[in-house]
Amino acid sequence: MSEPASITDSKSGHQSWLRVAVLIAAGLGTLFWLGTLVQWWRISGTRRDGFELIGVLLSSGLFVVAVLPALALGFTGRWLVFAAILSMVALALYSDAMWNWLPW
Repeated sequence: MSEPASITDSKSGHQSWLRVAVLIAAGLGTLFWLGTLVQWWRISGTRRDGFELIGVLLSSGLFVVAVLPALALGFTGRWLVFAAILSMVALALYSDAMWNWLPW
């Protein structure tokens, strides 16, 4: 026996809402990552000593470990709760650690 249509629709609606939230959060994480790259690119050559790459390295590592998997899971629609947790952790870390690197 199949489930009533209202239960199926509400479950599908919840997943689509969660999927959109994951994609938005992962998109914001991508913007944070691009912001750190732009800020690094704007540092003049005379001020570069190599230590500025630490921020870019940390930002890129966080992007690869948390944001890219969340984007992939969001686009495929699988493990959305895990993807939401990943993207929220990434946003929390980006906003705490990389806020000063953004080109405001």
